Amino acid sequence: MLKISNVTKSFSGVFEPVLKRVNLSLEEGEFCTLIGANGSGKSTLLKIISGEYVADSGKIKRDGEVSQVVQEVNKGTIPSMTMLENIALICVKTPRFSFYGRHKNDIADKIRSLNIGLEKFIDQPLSVLSGGQRQTIATLMALNSGSKILLLDEHTSALDPKMQTLLMEYTAKSVRKLGLTTLMITHNMEDAVKYGDRLIMMHRGQIVVDLKGHEKSNLKIQSLLEMFHKFEDQSLLHCGEENVN
Repeated sequence: MLKISNVTKSFSGVFEPVLKRVNLSLEEGEFCTLIGANGSGKSTLLKIISGEYVADSGKIKRDGEVSQVVQEVNKGTIPSMTMLENIALICVKTPRFSFYGRHKNDIADKIRSLNIGLEKFIDQPLSVLSGGQRQTIATLMALNSGSKILLLDEHTSALDPKMQTLLMEYTAKSVRKLGLTTLMITHNMEDAVKYGDRLIMMHRGQIVVDLKGHEKSNLKIQSLLEMFHKFEDQSLLHCGEENVN
């Protein structure tokens, strides 16, 4: 379970708070997609949940450890270490180098389950992989970390369309199987509609749309786009009024 209460966050040099008294509760095992324009506060919210940022005010309650995958492919992995060593650090409870051989087959099976051929790089340093491949490995590590809360910030952004689909299917299947409480940022409206059992839209530091149950399951992409553009049009109008005044 994850509960966010009246969280506000500002940054020096920014005219208004990035987050404005945000309230959000996720039940155990709930899979929530999070959308919104650039600057709406999505990534800041995830960084406060993970502890990377400290909120100016408000409270965060996490029932369990947090794992995350972010857009920056260097975060969460050690490029100079091999794929096996990186995954063993997360998946093996006592990750001593002498034990890696014992767990190599299990780890290779996890990589093979992605169905994209990365197992052939298991003994290669992550630095030889593309950004998308490293992002995929970071996702595999997060899903197998044993954490109960999963934060995904555009975790397929470095992948081509085919690989995005494969990784999203793998992610959704793993989240359901493991019962992870998941908050996933995406700019892909199709993914926002297709995946998860709840959808939240943020706008100018606030939650403006929160759909679940039948509202979420019956949501169409066109309807979501119309909601998105409505808030963005209102924002442009507001900015225009400010400039006139």
